[in-house]
Amino acid sequence: MNNNDLNIWQDQEDGFDLRNFVFKYIRQWHWFLMSLLICSLCAWLYLRYSTPIYEVSATLLVKDEEKGISGGEEILEELGMLGGSKLVENEIEVLRSRTLMEKVVDKLNLTVSYWHDGRIRDTELHKNSPVKVNATELTNYAYENPLYIEPLDNAKFAMLDESKSLMGEFLYSDRLDSKYGSFRVFQSEVNDSLGGGFSSDKYIKVLFKKKNALVTSLIKGLTAELVNQKSTVIKLGIEQALPNKGKEILGKLLDEYAFASLEDKNREATNTLNFIEDRLKLITSELGDVEQDVEQYRRSAGVTDLSTEATLFLEKVKDNDSKLNEVDIQLKVLDGVERYLSSNQYGNVSPGSMMVNDPVLTSYINQLSALELEREELSRSTTMNNPFLKTLETQQANIKQAIRENIRNQKSSLQVTRSSLDALNSRLESSISAIPRKERKYVEIKRQAGIKENLYLLLLEKREETALSYASTVTDSRIVDMPYSSDEPVKPKRKIVILLGILLGLLIPAGYLNASELMTYTVQTRKEIEKETGLSVFGEIGLKPKEETGQILDGNTRSFVSEQFRMIRSNLSYLFTNQKTSLGKVILVTSSISGEGKSFVTANIASSLGLLGKRVIIMGLDLRKPMIHEYLSFKNKRGITNYFSGNAEGKELINATYLENVYLMPAGPIPPNPSELLAKPEMTELINDLKKTFDYILLDTPPTSLVTDAVILAPLSDVCFYVVRQNKSPNVLLQKVKEIKEKKVFSSMHVLFNAVDYSKTADYGYGYGYGYGYGYQERETQTPLIATLSKLKFWEKSPKD
Repeated sequence: MNNNDLNIWQDQEDGFDLRNFVFKYIRQWHWFLMSLLICSLCAWLYLRYSTPIYEVSATLLVKDEEKGISGGEEILEELGMLGGSKLVENEIEVLRSRTLMEKVVDKLNLTVSYWHDGRIRDTELHKNSPVKVNATELTNYAYENPLYIEPLDNAKFAMLDESKSLMGEFLYSDRLDSKYGSFRVFQSEVNDSLGGGFSSDKYIKVLFKKKNALVTSLIKGLTAELVNQKSTVIKLGIEQALPNKGKEILGKLLDEYAFASLEDKNREATNTLNFIEDRLKLITSELGDVEQDVEQYRRSAGVTDLSTEATLFLEKVKDNDSKLNEVDIQLKVLDGVERYLSSNQYGNVSPGSMMVNDPVLTSYINQLSALELEREELSRSTTMNNPFLKTLETQQANIKQAIRENIRNQKSSLQVTRSSLDALNSRLESSISAIPRKERKYVEIKRQAGIKENLYLLLLEKREETALSYASTVTDSRIVDMPYSSDEPVKPKRKIVILLGILLGLLIPAGYLNASELMTYTVQTRKEIEKETGLSVFGEIGLKPKEETGQILDGNTRSFVSEQFRMIRSNLSYLFTNQKTSLGKVILVTSSISGEGKSFVTANIASSLGLLGKRVIIMGLDLRKPMIHEYLSFKNKRGITNYFSGNAEGKELINATYLENVYLMPAGPIPPNPSELLAKPEMTELINDLKKTFDYILLDTPPTSLVTDAVILAPLSDVCFYVVRQNKSPNVLLQKVKEIKEKKVFSSMHVLFNAVDYSKTADYGYGYGYGYGYGYQERETQTPLIATLSKLKFWEKSPKD
């Protein structure tokens, strides 16, 4: 492997070339600038005309006494094996329940919204609407089409349909029946402090929304989450275009939540108070009747005092009756509890639960009440088939059974106690029977009065206790932060939109350039040739200068392309270092397809060699489509084909050209069998004869991908120049070049890269940026941007290059 091949593989191992990658895009800076301007303008228009969305938040503290956990449970929670508080999670679901949100929608009348009809986007007026619509019944047409209202004066307004066609003029507060349904329109005071930005527009656009769809949308947009897993603080959030509207929604939601919580807690106390009030009314009436009986009896019987014995018996009877009365009260309370247990209506609380003396029964009743409250709260946010709900009902049934068993036991005990007290009463009454009849009658009446009075005082005491409990009821939650909105919109995010605009402005042209590069099927860069063929590029030839009108360049000029041909001429000496004589150097020039410029390259290399005083002859061996004679202004009447046919001698076909020291042997008439002619021994004899006279023999041959003529002539050549043209040579044919190289068809094969447009090629530095032509090319072809970077030595080669 020679040094050139080593360099090729070294370049391939170097991998990614950052300099060429950057300059590939810098050359198209105008496209990037245009794309950036357009995308930035689109981003600005999006920010200008999109509706800004603000985030409204509030925080709520739920007083969960069960939230505290023990040390062992804390360890389990840190390991992720213990869930959070079920109560707090239930409260989050209650806050997001449809029941509460429907109340919010109804209270704030959110199903009706008022808008300013803008040219690009509409703006919601909310509280700044000068009219207010109270809908009674709406049709499907109302939900699908907007209604327009035009305030006329303080008494009248005009109503228009979706096409702004007048439907009539009406008075405020009148009931209207139309295709939209039944509703009333009222005037409202505009409050600029609430936001909405109402201006004196002619029409107010009214939109009606279905309640279910609106509730679903609000619940979907409502976020409720714990601020910290170890705390019971819930953060509520909702996104709205109008911050004040969002504050109203959250504020009303918190109010409804607090009201529902208080209503649940006060239901038991309310039922107990109602029971006590009913009993007080009855006892008050009975106590009044008994007191009247005492007064009437004392007046009619003349009873003023009782004897000492009678007084003693009376005290005993009174005490015994008091105990008997307590037993009766307990039996009535137990009867009330039994009636409560027999009721299947959930949410009813035992009215006598606060009058039960048995601590076990009281505990059971409290547990049952707690289960009923928990079940009612859970039923708001879950279905009736929820497993946890079924578990609560099972627990309720078990507790009710335990209460019934307890009641039966207590009733049995109370009945025994009552029988004993009745027996004692009978004995006392027998003792009192000895007292005069009037006095005994007085004692009986007085005893009834005492019983009613004691019962009345007991009920008054229980009423005060229940009222105190009712008055001291507070919710299990507290608002930590009232609803507040963000200062800046959360949608759209200004910085992100601008950044996306800039990124798109860069990615669109970059993607287009890369896609264009991927879809290109012709050779574009020097590296592409070296990578695919494994051959080094012997020389590059740029585009012909505009001032050059002919195909042969003026060798005396200092143009960029002329300098490149001089570089190729100078490098030719390294290809013939092993040749002993200076005469007879045979150079074969070919290409893959027609039109790649092999004849142009051949003629200009010959011209450059002739300027050094070298005798050069060009042999037109493209017998199928000869072109070289046209470059040198010769006719193709007689040529090499005449030599093969025996009609001319070789020396007769040598023609001097207008180029210094350059001669031409034309192809001659096109033969029917070019390949066979070139394979004849006469071809070898002709070239050997020319070697004796000329320093360089240039063979202009046909393309290799079409015919085998160049391969036939390969043994006769010392060096092969394979011409590849930018934007012309198919890149798939580079594999053909590689095959020729691997088969060693030519003893020395090199590639010439022709018609390179350095303003577009990715390999900017090769030939153009590295100083070929001593900088003349920079003044001729560089763009202003590249020239500026060139002065800054931005692309100056590193020592490694």
